[in-house]
Amino acid sequence: MAWRRPAWLTMNVWTVTSGIVMMIFAALGIYLAVPASPRATSTDYTITTPGDADQVGLCLPSVKGTGPIPKEGSLWLVIHGVGNRGYYLSRQLQPDTSGTGWVVGSLQVGNAASPEGQQYELIIWQLDPRVTDVVNHVFTAEGLPVFVGPPQGVTTMAHTIVARTADKRPC
Repeated sequence: MAWRRPAWLTMNVWTVTSGIVMMIFAALGIYLAVPASPRATSTDYTITTPGDADQVGLCLPSVKGTGPIPKEGSLWLVIHGVGNRGYYLSRQLQPDTSGTGWVVGSLQVGNAASPEGQQYELIIWQLDPRVTDVVNHVFTAEGLPVFVGPPQGVTTMAHTIVARTADKRPC
């Protein structure tokens, strides 16, 4: 009498193989659906000064960049300590004298207790008109608005990372 493969063995091989294939398809679908990066959008905005990985003191004399100021909504410079939770709307971008870019006056990066080498992201957020109205109200009524992350109606337009030096002179 010849050996016969039990029916349960064939069923288990089929079940395991089809389960693995389905998990691969599910993982591939998730991989393709998730964007590569929240900052992957291509924009006409750049931060030219300071440059990426520049060393900055507590007081940053100015931030400059290129890109048009929108007619509706607004552009804001946001400061975020890498590894921290808060996103601080620091200043609204204003057109520079050449008319081809924008500039933000002196601002504080972190606080006096920030350690040397602490990294900070300088981010340009474009706010839609509704969020602009809310931010303008909060800014005039309560001071510096702080967010845990980008709220709805905000698009990240540009960003750079700088590192703090030991300089603790305020602006």
